[in-house]
Formats: sequence, structure tokens, C-alpha cells
Amino acid sequence: MMGAAELQASHDGTTRAASWWRAWWPEIAIVALAALVRFWRLDYHSFWFDEAVSLDWAEDNPAFIWANTFPLLNDKHPPAYYLLLHYWQKGLALFGLEHSDVALRSLGAILGVLTVLGVLLLARRLSGRATGLLAGALVALSPVLVWYSQELRMFQPATTGVVWAAYCLARGWQGATIARRLGWWIGLIAAFTFALYSYLFSAFLLPAAGLTLLGLWWLATRPAESDPAAPPLRRFLEGSAALAITGALFLPLAINAWLVNDSEGQPGQAFMNFAATLARQVHIFTVWRAGWPEWWVTAALVFFGLLVAAGLVWSVWATAPGTQRHDRLWLWLWIGTPLLIGNLLLAVSDTVFNEDRYFLFLAPFVLWAAARGAIVPARRWRPAAWLTGGAACVLLAGALPALWSPAMLREDWRAAAGYIAAYEGQSPGLPGAVLSHVDFTSDALKWYLRPARTEEETPLYFPFGGTLQPEDAESVVAPPILGIQESGAETLWLVQSHLDGVDDSRVVHGWLGQHYPVITEQYPTGIQLTGFALRHRYDALPELGAGAALLDVDLAPGMRLLACEIMTPRLSATD
Repeated sequence: MMGAAELQASHDGTTRAASWWRAWWPEIAIVALAALVRFWRLDYHSFWFDEAVSLDWAEDNPAFIWANTFPLLNDKHPPAYYLLLHYWQKGLALFGLEHSDVALRSLGAILGVLTVLGVLLLARRLSGRATGLLAGALVALSPVLVWYSQELRMFQPATTGVVWAAYCLARGWQGATIARRLGWWIGLIAAFTFALYSYLFSAFLLPAAGLTLLGLWWLATRPAESDPAAPPLRRFLEGSAALAITGALFLPLAINAWLVNDSEGQPGQAFMNFAATLARQVHIFTVWRAGWPEWWVTAALVFFGLLVAAGLVWSVWATAPGTQRHDRLWLWLWIGTPLLIGNLLLAVSDTVFNEDRYFLFLAPFVLWAAARGAIVPARRWRPAAWLTGGAACVLLAGALPALWSPAMLREDWRAAAGYIAAYEGQSPGLPGAVLSHVDFTSDALKWYLRPARTEEETPLYFPFGGTLQPEDAESVVAPPILGIQESGAETLWLVQSHLDGVDDSRVVHGWLGQHYPVITEQYPTGIQLTGFALRHRYDALPELGAGAALLDVDLAPGMRLLACEIMTPRLSATD
């Protein structure tokens, strides 16, 4: 039997747990929501070419990854994310999951959840709990952040790094003692360095962090301020040292980026299409890819634009002296500085804002500003904040289902490999081979083909990597294909993708079409799959499946059908 003291201790523990749950359940619910939408249907989309590149790097040893990505010559992205994915895949191998799409993508989903948690904590600390909860909910539901959390690329991981760097900066500044501040300064260095070594555009936020530190120091020296933490100058010097260390760690990579100087596109004009660029960024961060009528999308963009503007301009809290949170300073600098740098760089390259993912790291801060703007009506009528914030959440949630729809498919290598594997498995007497064109797409195809068909069963070739012209047909294209035929292959699967600028005249497909009959042609998203019969004249029937029908009937003048086999008796509407 338990004594009175033990019963009291048990009761106290239960009471504390219940009290903790009552205090934190909204934050827990938002983090759980973030996890739900990021782990939802992780395997809906096939890996596409860019993700296959990530996997290709991750499968190498760490020294090789570093040596070949740090110089930025063989890949324009630095090594940190590839190294993280390498160790994640090695960890999954302990459980036999190193080839699981879901398990591999779980890394990005976890980092996406950590982004939500970081924004929630940062906005809660600087803008108050109501704004923090709404900011966390908006980031949790943002379609573009969910999308890139489910992708094996570095854009979401870099976003996670900069969000936590911002949070560490806030905690480091607010720490009352050096012991409390030191860990946060170290966290700032680690988070920022990970972001910088994952995605180069993260460097646009280094000046924002420095200006934030400078602004906080200046504000803390005003007579109206009363801060129980350490003297402002000491905190400023500590933070400056942390940022200086971060900059020193980034400097070798920055030098490599400068030496490579492989800018895409053509020189443009600074701040060209400025208003359109801002509107597009708001669209990307909010109702991205929503398949709604145009006027719905326009109305949603106006709504979110007004929220962001209100969050940047208006003061939300009537705080007493000494309790200013200075959240607008953070928002202006962490949103405005990267946009300023990006618009200036347009003079060097007109592609700075071309891709939706390029400024993904701004999304959490823009949505924090929107959350802050939604709280503005609460100054006069508290229910208005619920209505405004609720409407923002509903709009983002309403845009989410489009992410898992056929319209969002990019390159369906899973479908292409699955069709080849099924055909080859049902045609044991007709050995086949695969030709991946162009060569750099072979990794994506191999990822899905190899678990079903070994190299001995269905070899994969990728001989063409350079630019092909029509006059190359006999001298460049023909020899490898004839070699494949001589190896014993009777079926050749030509899998084509990313041909623009490499085979604009479709030289490979044209040569094959002139010399061999087509068996079938399929069009998985982003891919053209064509089967050619390298051998189509036989002295006797090849080995057929058990379900083959031996007909021996006249099909047309001069053509006799000896046998046929229905391999796919059931077809979906898309087939």
C-alpha cells in the first residue's frame, strides 16, 4: 500500500501534468497539425529529377560529398543538406528503410514541423501568445511550406535553419546571464551555418541578423527602456561575435561562390517589376497553386496583402515602458533585407526570383507579419481577430488539397519504371533493355527500376549526354543502340525527359522509329516512354506466358496473327 506521502506526491505529479497540458495544449495542437499535413501522403508523388540528384549525392561517402559540392563546381548547392540526408539514409538502413520514399521524405517533414515550432516560439516571445499561435497555425498550413517539407531538397531545411537562428538570436539577446546567453549564441552559429551550407540564398539573412542586433542595441540604450538583462553593449558584443564566427565559417563557401560566379539568365534591372514580384511572393507563401477561380485567388491575395501590411505598420500591443517587444523591427529587417538584396541582384541576373522556392525562407516571417496584422482588429473588438485569423487559416487549409492532385505531378519516374518492370516480368522470352535519355536522368529511373528488375534482368543504358544534332544520327546515336541489340536485347525501352537544349530535334527517337517498330508509347508526367521491338522477325514463336492465346488467324492481307497475350485486362481511365 502507498503511504500518504507517496499518494500526495502522485497527486501533485498528476496535477502538474494536467496544469502543463492546460497551459500548452494550443501549442501542442498546432505542432500536431503541422506534423499531420507534412506526413500526409508522403509517397503520393514520385521522386523527380532534382530529388534523385539529392539521393545520388547522399549515397556517396561524406568525404566525397564535401570534396565535390563545397567548391560549387559539380553542384550549385553546398554540402550540408546532402550530408544530413546521407546520415539519415544510413540510419534508415538499420531498419531496412533506406529505399523507402516515405522514410526518406520524413526527414523534410520533421524539419518542416521544427520550422513551425520555431516560428511559434519566436512570434510568441516577440509578439505575444495570440500572434504566436496564429503565426504557427499559418506556417503549419502554408501549402508551399508543406510542399517543400515533402521534398528531398535543401530549401525547407535551410528555412528551418534561419528560423531557429532568429529564435536563438532573440533568446541570446534576452538572456539575463552569460550562462543563459552562451548556449543561444552557439545555437545561432550552428543554425545559421547549417542554413548557409545548405542553400546560398540564406546568406541574404546574415545582414538582417546584424541589423537586428544593431537595432536592438540602439533601442535598449534609449532612456524609456528598462531591461533587466545584461548591459546592452555587452549583449551587442556577444551577438556580434556570434555573427562574426558565423560569417567566418561561411567565408570559404562565399569565396567559392564568388569564384564560380555561374549566374543564370541575363542582366536585368534593379527593382524591375517590383510590385509584381511582391504580389507573387505573397501568392507563393499563401494560396500557392490553389486551383480556384481567378477572382477567388485575387481576393485571397488582397486579403493576405492587407494582413501583412497591417502587421508591418500598426502597433498591436499598448505596452508599458520597458516591455516593448520590437517585433516590427524583426519583421521589417528579416523580410525587407533579403527582398532588397534580391531586387538589387536583378541587375546581375534577371532570374533571381524565377523559381517559387528561391525565397522560401521568407515565408515564415511573412506569415508571422500576416498573423500580427490579423490581431490588429483585437484592439477595438476582440472577436474580429478570431474572424480574421480564422479566415486566413481556412484559406490556407482550402489550398492544401491541390498538393496531392494529378495537376501537381512533376516527373512520374515511379510509373515509368513500374510499366517497364510489369511488361518485362510478363514477357520472360523477350529480354529487354532500357535507354535513359538524357544520361543525367538515369538516377531517377534507376531508383524505381532496380528494386523490381536487376541489372542482369533489365540493363539500363545512358550513352547520350551531349547536345545532339540531326547529322549525329548514324555516327553518334546508332552505334550504342546497335550494341544494345547485339547484347541480346529484343525490346528497347526509350525513356526521355529533360531533352530541351540537348536533343531538340529528337534525334534518338527519330532514329529508332526509322529502324524498329513501336510496341507501345506511354506518357507518365514529364516523361515519354516508348517501347521498340529490336527483334520482330522469328523463325518460331518466342516463349509466351501461360495466358497467351494461340490463334493462327488471318488478321489482314499478308498478315497472320499466330498468338496474342492480353497482359493488362483491366485498365484505369487514365490508361
